[in-house]
Amino acid sequence: MKNSIFFKSIFGAFVLFFLSGCATSTLVLNDNSEVILSYNDKKIEAKGELLKRSYQTFGNIDVDQHVLRFKNNRILVFESTDVSTYYQYNFSTRHSIEMIFDAKYASIIYRRNNLYVLQIVLKNDKVINAFVQQSDDQKLSMIYGFNTKEFSKVIKGIKEPDASIGKITENNILLFDNPETAIQSKWTVKMINIDSLLRPSDSTRML
Repeated sequence: MKNSIFFKSIFGAFVLFFLSGCATSTLVLNDNSEVILSYNDKKIEAKGELLKRSYQTFGNIDVDQHVLRFKNNRILVFESTDVSTYYQYNFSTRHSIEMIFDAKYASIIYRRNNLYVLQIVLKNDKVINAFVQQSDDQKLSMIYGFNTKEFSKVIKGIKEPDASIGKITENNILLFDNPETAIQSKWTVKMINIDSLLRPSDSTRML
């Protein structure tokens, strides 16, 4: 029988389930509005309202972007990518995120396997709090726009009990009040083809 803990957070009231399973993570969006973040035996689910959706294709990568509003009126952005069979991400997850947001740098606050908790510092010194999951070299998903309190609560909900976390910057946190300007990623053809965000997959290169 599974136990559940309810507590107030970014999502109004999100639920943290304790489940059996191996050490793995997922970050997905169901039905264009329900965010599911899981790591190992913990799972966070939150239902939001879809405000805006954008779908773009840049040759060998599809980018799906959703702007969502949750019960406390917080606006968050969920983005997912799908790379074609013959290509894969060329760099580490952190480096890819720095390119995708055209950022100064991204700090890893917490990491376990393929789940990253990042603070992304933009060129205007605004800071984006983000959760990023890269399931393999071809799929990447992320949700961002949390304030510091919300960010810390979600980290506490998913991290291992004895795990340490990096220092969280509390200044210049970027929050969204307009769905039309919430998406902060800077996807371009140049990023992919000239700056080499992608490269031929290892399986293709072995043929």
